[in-house]
Amino acid sequence: MLSHLKAQHRAVEKGVKNIEQYIGKVSEGAKLDERGRCRIQFQDVGVHVLVLADHNIVIFKTFINFLPDPESGKILPLYYHLLDMSDEPQTGMAYFAIVAAEEIGSERDAISVETKRPIADISFEEFKACLGVVGEVANLWMQRLAEEFDALPVP
Repeated sequence: MLSHLKAQHRAVEKGVKNIEQYIGKVSEGAKLDERGRCRIQFQDVGVHVLVLADHNIVIFKTFINFLPDPESGKILPLYYHLLDMSDEPQTGMAYFAIVAAEEIGSERDAISVETKRPIADISFEEFKACLGVVGEVANLWMQRLAEEFDALPVP
C-alpha cells in the first residue's frame, strides 16, 4: 500500500511540472505562484489555474458576473438557469458556481465558470481543453447573463 501512495505522489509531482510547462506554452511569461496559482487571459476573461497537489486536482476557474440585486427578483430564476446550464451539453466539461464575496475580496457574490481535473497524468491536450471550455463558456455567457438577469460582468 505504501508503494502505491509513493507512486501516486510521484505522478502528482510530475503532473505539477507538466502543468507549469503547459502554462508557459499557452501564455508566455506566465507561471504558477508559490500557492500554485496562475491567471491566463482567454479572450475577454482571465482564467485562473489552481493546482491543489495535496488533493491531486487542478481547477480552471473564471469569474464572469456578479449576482443581481436581491430586490430585482432575478436571483432565483438565475440560480435555476445556472443549474440547467451546468447540465447542458453545450457547456461541455464546464459548470457554473456561485462564489462568496469574501472568497474573492468583493462586496458581492459572483458567478464563476469552472472545471476540475486530476493532476496526475494530465496531457497538454487535456490542459488546453479545460482552459478552452472554461474560457469559451465564460465568454459566451457573460453578456447573456448581464442582459437576461441584470448580473453585471466582473471587470
